[in-house]
Amino acid sequence: MTDSTPTPPPRTLRPTGRLLVALAIAALIVLAYGLTGRLALRTVPDSPSYLDYPFDSLSAALRSQRTPGYPLIIRLVDATLGLRLMPLVQLLLHLATCAALVRELGRWGTPPSRSLAAGLAISLGCTALANVPVLATDALAASLGVLTATALLRWARREGRIGAACWVALPALGAIAMRPAYLFLIPWTFLAGALLLHLRHRLPRATWREHDRRGLARAAVLMTLIALPIVAWVGLRGRVVGDPAILPFGHQNLAGLTVQWVSDEELLATPAATRPLAAEIIRQRQRFLDDGGRFALGDPGATMTLESRWDDYTWYVVVPAADRLHPGDTIASHHAIRDLNRELLQRYPGRYVRWLLLAARRAAWGIAADLVMHPPFLILIGVVVIWELARIIRGQAKSSPRPDAGLDALYVIAISYAALKVALVISTSPPIGRFADAAAIFLPAWLAGRAVEWLSRPLTPMREPDR
Repeated sequence: MTDSTPTPPPRTLRPTGRLLVALAIAALIVLAYGLTGRLALRTVPDSPSYLDYPFDSLSAALRSQRTPGYPLIIRLVDATLGLRLMPLVQLLLHLATCAALVRELGRWGTPPSRSLAAGLAISLGCTALANVPVLATDALAASLGVLTATALLRWARREGRIGAACWVALPALGAIAMRPAYLFLIPWTFLAGALLLHLRHRLPRATWREHDRRGLARAAVLMTLIALPIVAWVGLRGRVVGDPAILPFGHQNLAGLTVQWVSDEELLATPAATRPLAAEIIRQRQRFLDDGGRFALGDPGATMTLESRWDDYTWYVVVPAADRLHPGDTIASHHAIRDLNRELLQRYPGRYVRWLLLAARRAAWGIAADLVMHPPFLILIGVVVIWELARIIRGQAKSSPRPDAGLDALYVIAISYAALKVALVISTSPPIGRFADAAAIFLPAWLAGRAVEWLSRPLTPMREPDR
């Protein structure tokens, strides 16, 4: 005879209780940031370009090498709270986006412990810990990237409705306005959006093609909503200052690589239109060395050497050389660098392809190393390793995993987000830590969710091996 008493449902916190728990966790994280000195404002060489953004002139603003998003936030915070509280503002905004992701994963069916682990992994990740104190776009743009992914999950859950699409477009445009390196969000929302719609349904083979065609169409509409304001901005710059591009910036970074791929003879062999800049780059490099500057040692063709010398070549050689030829004109300077890059890429396309392959490998290595070396993640890895060893010693087996649509969706987001962001980064720049970490921001979240899922599986006695 079996007990027919129904099993009581698991106890869950009421909304008020969940809110209190969330606030308590946020308070602990803010305290941890404060105790480790991460709420003290820190400036970097890029900070003055945001502080001194020319809001008083439309022409000057459109000629600036910065988009207006972050300078606007700086002015707002400075006028209301004071600039010294900028790190706290960036942290609170980041925690809010993490909380939104935790909530959305729950609506996809992910248990609270797993969704909370994913949110904590982002809130304590490499990008947040390193960049929340910094007066630069990295932290806030990363937060908007997280919010874009959260809104994309909601969009897929709501069958790609146009209202939900608008909520994806807003944070995506905000991230691009903060940091144009997030332009990858335009194709990413199409790719990831179509995959998430497919994942949401998992229809029988007889009907999936028709459904996925609708999903592709809705993802295309979503991508268009993000792309149109960007096109309008490009058109405005083209009409007002004669430069139809996002910014007069980008080719500077690429030139910090291209001029390292060629010898002085190859650089001077470019056509007459680009030869003055080529010659000035050689002279400026010598000035840099004469003034006591030094380039990193190493094989000139090695990825790490190119990366180590990139910043010096960009800001102490290429940009000053172009500014000498076009003083006070950021657009003319940028166009001169663009033309030289274009000529070098056309002459030596194989060197560019080699760079892309080596940089992709470097990005993968850097992401893996940062995941393992980051203290919070290293602690989690240690817990899983010890837990698994104890299980094996006790002779216990894990039960089979149960489906988790939320973590599956997060995996789709993590892989596609990292791949497209890294692809955009390495097309013009080395995948240095702060670039690669921001690209991989969802990978530790998925790993943390899976680690909690693994640790929480029921244990059963292990079967004896067959003899």
